[in-house]
Amino acid sequence: MTLPAKRVRARNGNRRPLPAWASARAIHFALTVLRSKGWKTASLMQRAGLAPTVVNDPEARLPHSSVRAFWREAVRETGDQAIGLHVAEQVRPAAFDALGYVFCSSRTLGEGLRRLARYHRFVDDLLTLAMDTTREPVRVRLEGVDRMTRPTAEFLLATLTRAARTETGRRDLDPLAVEFAFPAPRDIADHRRFFRSPLRFGRRWNCLVLMRGALDLPLRRAEAELREVLERRVRDVIARLPPTMDGVVRRARFHLREELERGHTTAASVGQQLGMSARSLHRRLREEGTTLRRLLDALRLELAERYLREGVSIDEAAFLLGYSEASAFQRAFRRWTSRRGGHRARRGRHAGGSHRVRPDPAGSALPAGRDRSVGGRRGQGRRAGGRAPGDGARWTGKARAGMEMGGLTPPQSCGGAAAASTSGSRA
Repeated sequence: MTLPAKRVRARNGNRRPLPAWASARAIHFALTVLRSKGWKTASLMQRAGLAPTVVNDPEARLPHSSVRAFWREAVRETGDQAIGLHVAEQVRPAAFDALGYVFCSSRTLGEGLRRLARYHRFVDDLLTLAMDTTREPVRVRLEGVDRMTRPTAEFLLATLTRAARTETGRRDLDPLAVEFAFPAPRDIADHRRFFRSPLRFGRRWNCLVLMRGALDLPLRRAEAELREVLERRVRDVIARLPPTMDGVVRRARFHLREELERGHTTAASVGQQLGMSARSLHRRLREEGTTLRRLLDALRLELAERYLREGVSIDEAAFLLGYSEASAFQRAFRRWTSRRGGHRARRGRHAGGSHRVRPDPAGSALPAGRDRSVGGRRGQGRRAGGRAPGDGARWTGKARAGMEMGGLTPPQSCGGAAAASTSGSRA
């Protein structure tokens, strides 16, 4: 039985799932290891909010908050700060169900790691592997989780290392280095013993650094026919999973809005907020059917319409949306709205002129026609502290009645920026 995702009702009346979930398999295995060491787990599970019937269900899934609570309470119960590492020392493929055996039956270590990355949702809605093979040495990073806890990072990196050694039959297969995105613990003796590699703490990513040749090492249990059967099982399970509202698109959009407010929007900065590289961000967005540029354009259009309805000047709206010139904002707005409504017939007439307007569904549009002035004085430049000019042209009630959605025309205050190019965007 798969634990159904709880749902909440959105403001628009639709039902949507709660944030990301992870397979209970790894937690079930960790509890088994703790019991084998003589630890009582009943109180631990109670404090973590885990029901035995759920954890013992091989197809159950747990919210991320429960997974974090489990590791926190496991450290508290045992006093073992490196418990993730110690559990991983005993890990077996069965701890990850069919996906573990998909890895084992792959032809090479590199192919196995790539399948773990491709089918990451079988184990976790967000967590994935990113393999940077563009340079020597190769880096295998854990990505997708904003703030990965120390036990989780240690468990996963140690699990990958153990799996690589076991399935290649190379007990001496050690990473060139292991990097952790948390400060160095007081005692790293067990880390040195297990990884037998240079340890680097306080890094940007949790990752293994490998020789490129390691990816070509054959796996002992490679079997193409068995792997294909297991892959179908993995794909079927993923296909039945409910959608998560913590997908990359939603999270990227949230951080894009924050980045816009700071005036610095790049794939690298958004990716860093999501715990992944810019390259991985682009790939994950493509997998969800969009691109960062499309998300940014949609967000800017949404905010632009809101600002202009609220009477914000074009100068200030352009500044708030990350444009250094109002004319660049003008061209972008025309491009966005022509995609959305370029084929709609114009309706209505301007209150003081003979040209038609295309009204906004929310009741506002942008000005068009011969009369390019909306009123107000020319902008006097940005105020101290980086604010856009507040004394530029404002959208008066009469002007809003004549705004035309598909053809933004700047007011007199923006005339000096008419020669700016689309490179005027700060993003």
